[in-house]
Amino acid sequence: MKVYLIKASAGSEYSKYKAETGGPPQNIFSAAAATPSYIDVEMTDETIGMDTNFNSDADLVAIFMSTPDAYRAYEIAEEFHKKGKNIVLGGLHTRFVQKEAEEYADTLLIGEVEEIWEELLEDWQNNTLKPRYQRTTPFDLAGLNPYPTDIIDPAVYNYTWSVVVSRGCPFKCEFCLVHKFFKKYQTRPIENIVEELKHLKSIGVDWVELHSDNLTYDRAYALELFKAIAPLKMNFYGETTILVAKDTELLEAAQNAGVKALLFGIETPSEKALKDQGKAFVKPDQIKEYVKIIKRYGIDVVGDFLFGFDAHDEHIFQETLDFVKKIKVDQVYPHLVIPFPGSGTFEKLDKEGRILTKDWSKYEGGYVVFQPKLMEPKDLEEGLWWFWEKNASFWEKIKYMIS
Repeated sequence: MKVYLIKASAGSEYSKYKAETGGPPQNIFSAAAATPSYIDVEMTDETIGMDTNFNSDADLVAIFMSTPDAYRAYEIAEEFHKKGKNIVLGGLHTRFVQKEAEEYADTLLIGEVEEIWEELLEDWQNNTLKPRYQRTTPFDLAGLNPYPTDIIDPAVYNYTWSVVVSRGCPFKCEFCLVHKFFKKYQTRPIENIVEELKHLKSIGVDWVELHSDNLTYDRAYALELFKAIAPLKMNFYGETTILVAKDTELLEAAQNAGVKALLFGIETPSEKALKDQGKAFVKPDQIKEYVKIIKRYGIDVVGDFLFGFDAHDEHIFQETLDFVKKIKVDQVYPHLVIPFPGSGTFEKLDKEGRILTKDWSKYEGGYVVFQPKLMEPKDLEEGLWWFWEKNASFWEKIKYMIS
């Protein structure tokens, strides 16, 4: 038996952002890692420009998607259906828009794939495939298998890889889906991470994303992790909150471990907007000092900024530009608030009748898909591009024009 795992991508701005801020996508690689050894696996990651092989001889095709790539996933599914293949749909969008997804699939894979993927494969072989497979409890990360490195060559990712450190997030930001997809925040055994990293180093991997939505939330765990990976002499990056700046012992440990960059959801200089989203723990007037402290430890500060919160009016673009220049982050990722289906933000806006379109291809951070509270959609969209043009470097502009 052979399965074909596909990460669908419509080439959206959101897909480009995810490709730039992370290594191999968790969904298809987790499925590959959980696949029994007697089953052959073929994989395609469209987010990095790989072409889907519509002539694949696989028996079963599993397609994973985020919201802006949903129509591309359905297109792939329909093409393979014409060839008589059975189709599995999984990923974030599938989890939160199941009724829509089931129209294009023979079965749905809902939530964390481990153990339910194996059950699905067994049922398929026995001709007893069920309409959906869904975990009702979090998967114990002690049983997580490493991502395979022999299906898609790490060279395709420029020897930048991803290793799961944790799943879930203790915070409950309104616009985020992480805490709804992964019901529990849990960490992976450090010895398992170290063994996986040793293998990656042996095959020439240079950079590794320590995959976690909040790398330093569990302070004791993070300190132990950094101490354990320091002897490997590798380069790491990850994601956490800006409050890590308050813990110099943790920053020193990260520096010694080889952490070279961290992504922070700084979001906005608007304190009211942060409070409304459940991020009152971030204080904009303290961020300049926090950035300075983090950079003191040789760690680049990458800031994620959002536009379109209800507290934002037409002044937010200049305000954010001034703020970015003031705090001196190393790199900025600006985009619009995306009210992904399943998020608290989507539910609120939909209830208020402010969702302007459910064309999922526009849910990618560059289009306004909802009615802003204090400005017109056109002003919000134009403001984003004004900010990007004012802030982007020459090479970022060149890269955008040729992408």
